[in-house]
This record gives sequence, C-alpha cells and structure tokens, in this order.
Amino acid sequence: MSGMGAVHPYASMAYAAALPHIGEPFWVSPWGTAMLLRHAPEGARDAASPYPLCVLGEGAQLGSGLELLREAGAVSVVAVSDPFAGIPPARLSRSFGRVRPFKTHWSIERRAGPFAPTPHHRQRIRIAGRRCRIRQAALRDHLEDWCRLYATLSRRHGIAGIHAFPRASFAALAEMPGLRAFLAESASGEVIAMHLWVTDGRNAYSHLAATSAAGYAAKAPFGLYAAAIEDFADHEAIDLGGGAGLSEAADDGLARFKRGFANASRVAHLCGHVLDGASYARLSAGREDEGFFPAYRAPG
Repeated sequence: MSGMGAVHPYASMAYAAALPHIGEPFWVSPWGTAMLLRHAPEGARDAASPYPLCVLGEGAQLGSGLELLREAGAVSVVAVSDPFAGIPPARLSRSFGRVRPFKTHWSIERRAGPFAPTPHHRQRIRIAGRRCRIRQAALRDHLEDWCRLYATLSRRHGIAGIHAFPRASFAALAEMPGLRAFLAESASGEVIAMHLWVTDGRNAYSHLAATSAAGYAAKAPFGLYAAAIEDFADHEAIDLGGGAGLSEAADDGLARFKRGFANASRVAHLCGHVLDGASYARLSAGREDEGFFPAYRAPG
C-alpha cells in the first residue's frame, strides 16, 4: 500500500475496517485508498467510499481503480471526493460517469489569511472559556463519555444509516493514527462536549462532534472549534466540513455555524459510476430519474 506514499488516515484499511456497519474493506491499489463493498438489493454488491471522504491523490489511476472494483463484482461505485486531495472535477469527470457538486466545505486555509472568527463567534468562544475547561485528550480514555454524547445526538436527530456507528467503530477509531479528540468539561468535571478530528499532518478534518444540553448552554462547541483550530495552526488547511443532511440548504444552521469560523471554502463532489449496466438498470427500474446515486438506494 505504499506505492503512492504514506496512506492518509481516511484511506487506510484500518479505518475502513472500523466501519463494518457500512461494508467490507477492499483495497483499491490504483487509487491508494480503501473502499467499502456493501450488500445491495437482490444479493448484489456495490462500492462506496468510507465516511466522510474519499482521498484520491494526484497519482490515482482512476480508470484502473474502477476496473478493479468491477472485477470485484460491484454493480456501481459512489464516492465523495476530498476537496483538498488535488484532483479537479474535470479530471474526475473523465473517468466517473456522474460528477456533481455535493457540499460546500467551510475551511481555514493559511493562504487565505489568519483565523478571524466573526464577532458573534468570538463572543461565544469567550463564554465557553469561562464556563468550561477545554483540552485535548485521548479518545480511548474517554470512550464511554463519547459514546454517551453520541447516543444523545443520535436520539435527538434520529441518526440512522452510515452515521449510526456501533461502539466497536469508535473503539477502533480511538486507536487510529491521526485521530485527535478535544473535550469540554463542566466545573464539576463532567464531559459535556467532544469533537473528533483526523489529520494527515498537512490538512486537518472535522470528523464528528457531540454535545450535551449542558454543553450547548456553556457554548462548548465554539470553544472546541477554537481550541482545535489553534492546535492545527501549522496545517495548510483545516476542513470544518459542510452542513447537515444530503444537500445544501440556505438556512442550514450547522453551515452558518461553521462559516463563522472560516476564511475559505471548497466544494466536495459526489462521484458515481455504473460498473454493471444491466444489473444497475434492473435494480433501479423506475427510479433512475430521481437524481440520487445509486438510484436503487434512494431514500423512500
């Protein structure tokens, strides 16, 4: 796996193996990244990139990787490209049958200037500094706290599907190189919010965050973001991620929150490709014009 240099944490087989609820890890050597082979309807299989991004470096041989997945029996492949990986959408479109903008990722990039949150965000960062203690910690030492907070988040938002991570996924994540955790504690020492990040040494990516009611009252998410941004100040870019859901929304509160920290933005693209046309047409019968890829997995 070293032919394309050091493996990005999101590209590693170890990370893919931490997502058994999504699929089976499969190494795509021409891409230098692991993908997931998933069970599809009628006993078929398809391929998807691990959550949240597919890291395709400039040296990735896109066509060869698609052929390898076809040989593995995948009906289709879908991936969300890392907007910091260096492959422009025009090149992706030469290999993938479908490439479209997916989400705007708000970011802090050194080339765009210093970190300068909005006055609204600066005020709440100061409040968080007064109301809670924020520090970096090992996820393995606070796995129960994290699972408790994420379970609360899941109940609040009805989280299901790929985001319904089992405890075993978080335990494996805690051992993954490149994972950093930041937490906020109340005056009594209770962990009221946590934020997980992944770094490859050049870019840092907001991975998952969860906050209790007490954490929201203390403005802990503002303090956690600020602490992580300070810690990653030597990185070229800090990817704060996009809004909630599967599509952009003008009134999305999460996107507004992230935008208040950002000095730049990039667009992540959804890349899809049909590898077995006959099987895809059969599985997608009557649903191919709904704009979702693969069509046979469209919600509802």
